[in-house]
Amino acid sequence: MVWGCISGAGYGELHLVDGIMEKEQYVKIMEESLLGTFKTLGLKKSDTIFQQDNDPKHTSKLASEWFARRHIKVLA
Repeated sequence: MVWGCISGAGYGELHLVDGIMEKEQYVKIMEESLLGTFKTLGLKKSDTIFQQDNDPKHTSKLASEWFARRHIKVLA
Protein backbone atom coordinates (compact mmCIF):
# COMPACT_ATOMS: atom_id res chain seq x y z
CA MET A 1 0.00 0.00 0.00
CA VAL A 2 1.09 3.58 -0.53
CA TRP A 3 0.09 6.90 0.94
CA GLY A 4 0.09 9.86 -1.42
CA CYS A 5 -1.46 13.23 -1.98
CA ILE A 6 -2.23 15.70 -4.75
CA SER A 7 -2.89 19.41 -4.82
CA GLY A 8 -3.52 22.16 -7.29
CA ALA A 9 0.24 22.78 -7.20
CA GLY A 10 1.11 19.21 -8.22
CA TYR A 11 1.68 15.72 -6.92
CA GLY A 12 2.92 15.13 -3.40
CA GLU A 13 5.31 12.59 -2.03
CA LEU A 14 4.50 8.88 -2.05
CA HIS A 15 5.13 6.87 1.07
CA LEU A 16 5.32 3.07 0.96
CA VAL A 17 3.39 1.44 3.80
CA ASP A 18 4.71 -1.87 5.08
CA GLY A 19 1.98 -3.97 6.69
CA ILE A 20 -1.16 -2.59 8.30
CA MET A 21 -1.06 1.11 9.02
CA GLU A 22 -1.88 2.13 12.59
CA LYS A 23 -2.45 5.65 13.91
CA GLU A 24 1.18 6.02 15.03
CA GLN A 25 2.48 5.14 11.57
CA TYR A 26 -0.09 7.46 9.98
CA VAL A 27 1.12 10.41 12.07
CA LYS A 28 4.74 9.56 11.17
CA ILE A 29 3.79 9.60 7.47
CA MET A 30 2.10 12.98 7.93
CA GLU A 31 5.23 14.29 9.65
CA GLU A 32 7.53 13.10 6.88
CA SER A 33 5.54 13.03 3.65
CA LEU A 34 2.81 15.61 4.12
CA LEU A 35 5.12 18.23 5.59
CA GLY A 36 7.70 17.29 2.94
CA THR A 37 5.08 17.85 0.26
CA PHE A 38 4.25 21.29 1.67
CA LYS A 39 7.93 22.21 1.46
CA THR A 40 8.55 20.68 -1.98
CA LEU A 41 5.49 22.28 -3.58
CA GLY A 42 5.84 25.57 -1.72
CA LEU A 43 2.42 25.22 -0.09
CA LYS A 44 1.46 27.36 2.89
CA LYS A 45 -0.32 25.49 5.66
CA SER A 46 -2.54 28.52 6.20
CA ASP A 47 -3.78 28.27 2.58
CA THR A 48 -4.33 24.50 2.64
CA ILE A 49 -7.24 22.32 3.70
CA PHE A 50 -6.26 18.66 4.04
CA GLN A 51 -8.93 16.15 3.02
CA GLN A 52 -9.06 12.57 4.23
CA ASP A 53 -11.71 9.96 4.85
CA ASN A 54 -13.11 9.02 8.25
CA ASP A 55 -10.88 6.01 8.82
CA PRO A 56 -10.35 5.64 12.60
CA LYS A 57 -6.59 6.27 12.35
CA HIS A 58 -7.28 9.53 10.48
CA THR A 59 -9.72 10.77 13.11
CA SER A 60 -7.84 9.42 16.13
CA LYS A 61 -7.00 11.76 18.99
CA LEU A 62 -3.30 11.33 18.15
CA ALA A 63 -3.79 12.41 14.52
CA SER A 64 -6.24 15.21 15.39
CA GLU A 65 -3.80 16.65 17.92
CA TRP A 66 -0.94 16.39 15.40
CA PHE A 67 -2.89 18.41 12.80
CA ALA A 68 -3.90 20.97 15.46
CA ARG A 69 -0.30 21.42 16.71
CA ARG A 70 0.88 22.05 13.17
CA HIS A 71 -2.01 24.40 12.35
CA ILE A 72 -3.19 22.27 9.42
CA LYS A 73 -6.90 22.60 8.64
CA VAL A 74 -8.65 19.27 8.02
CA LEU A 75 -11.90 18.98 6.08
CA ALA A 76 -14.41 17.49 8.49
